Amino acid sequence: MRDAFSRRHPAVNLMFFAAAAIFAMMFDHPVFIGISFSAALAYAVKLKGKAALKMFFCALLPLLIFVVLINTIFAGYGVTVLYTFASGKRITLESAVCGGVTGSLVVTMLLWFACFNEVVTEDKFMYAFGGRMPNTALMLLMVFRFVPLYKRQLSETLSARRAAGLAQSSGRAAELKNACAAVSGVITRALENAIETADSMKSRGYGSGRRTSYSRFTFSPADAVMIIEILVLSAVIAAGKLSGFAEASYNPIIEIGGFSAMLAVSAAAYAIFCFFPIIYDFAEDIRWNRLYAKT
Repeated sequence: MRDAFSRRHPAVNLMFFAAAAIFAMMFDHPVFIGISFSAALAYAVKLKGKAALKMFFCALLPLLIFVVLINTIFAGYGVTVLYTFASGKRITLESAVCGGVTGSLVVTMLLWFACFNEVVTEDKFMYAFGGRMPNTALMLLMVFRFVPLYKRQLSETLSARRAAGLAQSSGRAAELKNACAAVSGVITRALENAIETADSMKSRGYGSGRRTSYSRFTFSPADAVMIIEILVLSAVIAAGKLSGFAEASYNPIIEIGGFSAMLAVSAAAYAIFCFFPIIYDFAEDIRWNRLYAKT
């Protein structure tokens, strides 16, 4: 599902997601983590619908729980002991909370990356980087394309083997053998496609001269205003981070900074920034509904 923010200039989209990723890695305060996580999940649902919820509950939530359990069981740092095993191994509150923070950061980054894949399409990526770095941009674009491509090819290979009667045996050994054969087929197919793509590009003269390309993107005054808004919000957020009011520590004890005016301002700016695509899309819906009502 495409939204209004997805239709903006690639510079706006790339600047927003770059800042969102940087801020998501910078903050370990629970308020800022919660804001970023909520915004990323909400925008992913806005873009992908039920597929985003399925991805979250089937993959990302188990990943979060796994990180929490691993950090709680094996870290053992902190002073608030929750349980002590017979071997002397301790489970502490600090390690559990730190695991939750780390897992939340990982899940949040994956959600932002999922949104990035939906908004920054192949033509936007090539427009942004293809002019000055054509080879690097093409290589990265092919890498980004590999995961969904190989996933689809693996599904097709497994279906073909089942239709040919080559995957009828039951048991773990037979399933493993069938999976290995399917993966081998996908790798062979990928190598053949790579050779064909290289020959095709070489025959068309790729890289032999200055590259020109058609672009349908036009930088408008509205895009300039959006970039200024993102920069202003980013400056306020960075000031809150540098001031030290948005700090938190989880080892050896849990220490979270108290409420302050600077923290409130930074958190409000961060919330506006993270929900910026959703807010912009909502404002566009209101504007178009008003224009439609007048006609």
